Amino acid sequence: MRWSLLAAGILLAGVLCAARVAEAQESDPSATEEVVVTPVAEGAHPEQLTLAVMIREGGGILYIIIGLSVITFIMLIYFFFTITPAREVPPNLLKRALSQIRAGDLRGAYQMCDGRDELLANVIKSGLKMAGHDRYVIQEAMESEGERGAAALWQRISYINNVGVIAPLLGLLGTVWGMMRAFGAIAFDDAQSRALSMAYSVSMAMITTAAGLLLAIPALLAYYYFRGRVIKIIAEVEAQASEVVEALSRGEGI
Repeated sequence: MRWSLLAAGILLAGVLCAARVAEAQESDPSATEEVVVTPVAEGAHPEQLTLAVMIREGGGILYIIIGLSVITFIMLIYFFFTITPAREVPPNLLKRALSQIRAGDLRGAYQMCDGRDELLANVIKSGLKMAGHDRYVIQEAMESEGERGAAALWQRISYINNVGVIAPLLGLLGTVWGMMRAFGAIAFDDAQSRALSMAYSVSMAMITTAAGLLLAIPALLAYYYFRGRVIKIIAEVEAQASEVVEALSRGEGI
């Protein structure tokens, strides 16, 4: 945040300096005469700022943001269908597992959970491995497996959070690069095209900032949404795993 404020201050100072230079040129009669005598080269800048022009003039940083947005969109679609309570905590899995445990068919319950990748199935399977031990041993094994599964879920959605953090920084980098081009125009362009080149470079610089924010805001919103899903999944797994611990520690059906 501190570096973002510093960069924003530098950008504001650059815009103010550019505005003062433009005012000085307008008040200079010789500069005005030069503008009247020599027209701007035709085709130097487009008459309208279209989407195609913005993408082309945004430079390599804008292409990186666009590529990152495509990858983020694919991840969001994938997570929307895979990170769900119904998938990680199947509705009938607990009932079937408890019925087999109470019937004494621990091997059948283990085989039912074996080969499945749901978080609840892995937690129940880790508890079945410790069947016959003390309660705290069974509970510790199931808690360890639950923590590993929860960490994997948090790791998956953390990529979306990373996009939400990195995208504005990429946009700010593009803005700083555009401001460097604007000051280069002030330093090296002739008086006839200096103001136009400077204004055009500044407008192009703002495109990357807008693109970064347009990617970061939906990414962060999606991250908070999936974070709520993960919290709900973990809570349901903990509640249902406690029932399995009670059944195994009492030795029902054994």
